[in-house]
Order: sequence, then C-alpha cells, then structure tokens
Amino acid sequence: MMTFLLYPKKPMMTSGQLNMQNSSSRNCERILMQLRNSLGQASPKPVYPFNPRKVNYSTMVQESDPVWLNHFRKTIITYNENRAPDPFMIWFRKKDAEGFFEGDFERVLTILIDARFDQRTTAENALENTVEVVKRGALKKLLATSDVPSLIPRQNVTAEQWADLFCSSLSKLRALSTRIVTQKDWDAAQLLESMRNEFRVPYLGTKTARLAVRWLHELVPGTKIDMSTYKIPIDTLVYRVWCRLGIIDPNIDKYSGENSPADLKIQAFVAKVSPEKPWLLDEPLWSTGRQPNRGGHCYPTNPNCVGCLFEGICQKRFLEADPSLLGMDLSTTERQPKSLPKKTDITGKQAEFAKFVEALKQKGITGEEYREKVKQWQREHQDGDRSS
Repeated sequence: MMTFLLYPKKPMMTSGQLNMQNSSSRNCERILMQLRNSLGQASPKPVYPFNPRKVNYSTMVQESDPVWLNHFRKTIITYNENRAPDPFMIWFRKKDAEGFFEGDFERVLTILIDARFDQRTTAENALENTVEVVKRGALKKLLATSDVPSLIPRQNVTAEQWADLFCSSLSKLRALSTRIVTQKDWDAAQLLESMRNEFRVPYLGTKTARLAVRWLHELVPGTKIDMSTYKIPIDTLVYRVWCRLGIIDPNIDKYSGENSPADLKIQAFVAKVSPEKPWLLDEPLWSTGRQPNRGGHCYPTNPNCVGCLFEGICQKRFLEADPSLLGMDLSTTERQPKSLPKKTDITGKQAEFAKFVEALKQKGITGEEYREKVKQWQREHQDGDRSS
C-alpha cells in the first residue's frame, strides 16, 4: 500500500447524519437515473476510490499519471543527492584543480582509461589501475607491457592479461581522445555511435562508453555534449527492475538490443521523467537489481522488497519468476553470468520455473492453490537436484 495515496480522515458522523446523507444520496441517484432515461442515456458505471492494488502502473505511466510520476521522479532525485561520491570523480577534480592535466586531451584520455577499467570490478580497483598507468606515462606516450606492472584484473582475466590488453588498446584510446577534443561539440547519441564503430576500443563496451560520456559531460567543460539524446544501458538487472515497477511487461515488451520494443519504451519513459538529465536513472535501477551482498534488493526471484528504493511505488510484478528470462535475449547484454556448467543449469531451472509460474497465472490459479503448486514444483525439482 503506498503511503502517498492515503486520503485525509473525515470527522465522525452521527447515525442521524449518516441516515440523512444516505437518503439524500439515494434521492439524487433516483432523480439522475430518471433524467438519463428520459434522455435515452445509459447510466455510467460507478467510480470507486483509487485502489493501487488493482492498477496497471504501465497504463498509468503511459497516461502520464502525475502522482506516480512525481513520486518516481523524487525517488530518483533523492537517490542521486544522497549517493556516495564516485572515487574517480573525486580524484580527477583534485588533480585538475592542481593543474595536473596539460589540456583537454589529457583530461579526456584519463576519463576514457578509467571508464575502460571500470568493468566487472569495483570503482576503487579501476581507479588504482588508472593512477598506476598514468604514473607510468600513459598520458604522454604509448606503453609496452614491460612498462606496466600487473594491474588489478577484472573478472575472468589475469592481472598480466589485463595489463597487456590495456597497452594494446592505448593507441586507440589516444585516437578517440583526439577525435573528441577536435570536434568539441557533440550530442550523446552521436558520440556513442562513434565509440561503437569508427573509433571502437577493445573492452570499452556500451556500459563503459556511456559512463565515459557522462564523465566527459561533467568533468571537461571544453567538450560540450548535448545529453538529451543519452540512452541508459539495459541489462538483466535494469530490465528486471523496470518489469517489477510495472513500466514494461516481459510478455509483450521484448528486449533484443537497441530499438527493440522494451528499449524504445524504457528510453521514452526516461525522456519523460528526466529529459535534461536522463543518466540520473541509470545507477538507481541497476544498483537495485544487484545481489544482496552488493546492496541490491530486486533479485532474480523472491526479492527483498523491504527497504528497497522503490518500495512505496513498485507494482511488485513477477516476484516468483525472473522477468529477464521471459523477455530478454541474454546474448545482447553485457552483464553475463559466468559460463560454468553449474551456472547454466541454474539458469535453465529458473527459466523453467518462470514458465511454470506464468502458466499458473494464465489458468487463473491464485491464493492457497497457487502456493501449494509452487511448493510442489520446488519439492520435485529439489529432489531431482539431489539425485544428479
């Protein structure tokens, strides 16, 4: 139940006042019905007070419901006002104030280097790598593997491999930096397109490229970027949260990459909520979808809604099933599970359970019968797991 939809209390009425009111209401209804009948009009259906449990929030948002949109917008603003400062931005601004960078080329290159390191690791680890390669002269020249010690690796890559991959991509990072500084005026979509195609850098993917664009916009005044065309990246975490909020339906709004139905719907909603700063919606969504050991709430199944950022305004749909398994082509996302046999089996089991839950809903099975069937399914599949 959402607290912001509560109605103010009215003073208590005596039984006499209540009877008079009911009698008066019935008389008015009778007169109105006679008038409609004489005019040949059908009586309208009765209108009841707003019930959040019976509202499709996707429909509400499409109709620009001001109450819901306003509370969603306030939730996003509050999150960004209270979030912990990014360690790279703190370090960058300190060095910039000290006059460390020799022009915008070095500023841009430093941002691209850290954004590329900031994947499948922590922001702190990425910054340590950035500081190390900058100290070794990465802003001034190309580096050989022998010039760089072992770096803190991202997942699935050794420290030596990560250092070697950085050195081999440094020439392309420098070329991209030159291109950005030369043009000066960009719009976000155009810049991201260049980073994906003409000036593509290995391991600077969609998520890290968009992170770099945000930092360039905020940290390099000499480079002007129109952020109104910025699109937030969509992965399994973000898609799952959008579905449970009720903005998209995994049975209808499928995601298979940019300009697919779910992508168009999400980006249109983002533009409606935050047209001038669309990137503000990125972190609140994916951080909510993370696992509990990383501060998240919206897990693939049986999420912990208590204390969630969106607890008061969430439709809480698809709690027993991971909606990303229903509506996403997982080959299009960047945040992929490790390719271990055990992980693949778990994902297959989740997909099977999601289909089972959806079948129950299609049949209209609810309440105690629904819970018993879910428990029976879980018992049967747990037994199967023990025997394998």
